[in-house]
Amino acid sequence: MSMAEENTAPRAAKNIDAKEQDDECVMKEKNTQHTTALCFSVFFIIVGLPLWWKTTEVYRVSLPFSDIEHLSGKKIEYRIEINVIWAADQEKEKVDLSTLASHLSTVLEDKRGYNSSILSPVHRVAVREAESREVMAIQNAAQVSDLSPLFSTSQLNVYNVIITQMTQVLAQPVIAPSNNIFLPYNGAETSSLVDQIVQLLKDVVRSTTVSKTLDVARGQITQRPDKDTMRSFRYHSGFDVTFTLMVPEPDEVNVQWEIESGVKDYLQPLFTSLEKYTHFTITSQDGFACNSIYSGTSVPKVLYFVSLGGKPKKSENGFYYEEQHLPHVINPLESKLGSHASNSPSLNFITCIPPMNKSPLHIQDSKGKYVKSDAFLSPRWGGVMIYNIDKSLSNKTRPTVHLDMHRLMEVFVAQTRLLLNIQAHMTTNEVVVLSSGSSSLHQWEVAAWLRCRCVENLATSTSTLKSLAQLLEEIGNIVINDEIGKEVESAVASIKSSHSHLAIGNLEEAFVASRDALQASELAFFHPSLLELLYFPEDQKFAIYIPLFLPISIPVLTSTVQAIKWFRQHKKAKVE
Repeated sequence: MSMAEENTAPRAAKNIDAKEQDDECVMKEKNTQHTTALCFSVFFIIVGLPLWWKTTEVYRVSLPFSDIEHLSGKKIEYRIEINVIWAADQEKEKVDLSTLASHLSTVLEDKRGYNSSILSPVHRVAVREAESREVMAIQNAAQVSDLSPLFSTSQLNVYNVIITQMTQVLAQPVIAPSNNIFLPYNGAETSSLVDQIVQLLKDVVRSTTVSKTLDVARGQITQRPDKDTMRSFRYHSGFDVTFTLMVPEPDEVNVQWEIESGVKDYLQPLFTSLEKYTHFTITSQDGFACNSIYSGTSVPKVLYFVSLGGKPKKSENGFYYEEQHLPHVINPLESKLGSHASNSPSLNFITCIPPMNKSPLHIQDSKGKYVKSDAFLSPRWGGVMIYNIDKSLSNKTRPTVHLDMHRLMEVFVAQTRLLLNIQAHMTTNEVVVLSSGSSSLHQWEVAAWLRCRCVENLATSTSTLKSLAQLLEEIGNIVINDEIGKEVESAVASIKSSHSHLAIGNLEEAFVASRDALQASELAFFHPSLLELLYFPEDQKFAIYIPLFLPISIPVLTSTVQAIKWFRQHKKAKVE
């Protein structure tokens, strides 16, 4: 071996060692890089994505969607108890009481006339003979009102039908202020007698009105609504009642009205009958401000130099408005009436003194006849009465005229009943409805009103909750905070409670629960937090998140793929 070859061998060995060291360093560097890339990817997936998801998550309280769906299709049942008391001893053998009870139950359970799939009145009929003291009291009664305490009941869903002998006091059917119906027996057969009882019960219980109210509240009216439905307000927890006197010529006549005493004597008894269920705030027009009539220091005033709109037609006996032109009379008035901040609907009652050059002023109906009261009703708004002053007073210098409050309030009480859907029309012929002595409602009128308002509130609150549930399911990123969840839970619980109370005949408790359900459902549906954020459709979210995540995701994804490939190749090389 030569000297040159001996010197070359160590150099080659050193070069090989150096190359192996360089390769090892490169491998370590690549291993570090790919390991770092994988760690970053794992951190991005395990920590980054969940953190982003959690921080951008919409807070949504769990709601009872299944309960809402169940309640929206649940049938409303209300219980009515009917006690038939046979006090016609001399005619006892003509009618079998057990047959009367079974026949009456069969007829009352006839579901025709309303949708039995959503509404079902349950009648409980009991027939008994009158006690001797009851028979004696009926025979010796000087007037029918003396008998009401004898058969009085505090339960609104219980009705007493007292079948009596035909007497001078009881010569025709009588409906007492309490839930008592006195029916003189005329010798009719059982079937005819049952028909008479059923007809009277329809006038008192008003099941048809209840069914119609429920259909309207559920939006199931396919035909044109009737007048009762169109003109009456739906239930509200409060109403603002405003009285306005318009005197277009105060320089010609000095008009005085005792509105405080008129409201107190005539209208307040009606409001007192409903004070447990809804609130009435009574005000009087004072320029463009509304003051409480009962504030003590408030003095009711009038609107001067303001008259009805439109142009009345002239006739031989004066002037008149045609029925079809009455809307043009009200529209100009609304801009002149005072207003105040309130969430309650207003019942507006206007008394207008016509100018002397257009007096007397009347209203002509569709048949061409003058309306006796010279008043008309505007649906869900109020009423207007034209008060004609004796034209002979025009010869005097600014005479003082005191308005007849009985004449005024008689009209306004009737209009108030119509606006609140308290009907007084009877379908039974020759029936006498005893007066309570004031405008206060009879017990059976309160019961019918509560029944209608209760089913209306149930239908409205259930529909509101269903609409809210559909909205929240369609838009998945709407915030549902604890307040909304609390109101929804409260509404669902109140609806269930109202259904239960109705089914067992607790009418007042059922109404209160339905009122709470209505208020809670509306608070939930109109909660301001539902509109605090902008909500985008799901497909538009890509346009928001792609510019944010694409620049980050591509490098992470490519480095992760390269790292996985490198580790696989490195592992394969070691095996070989």
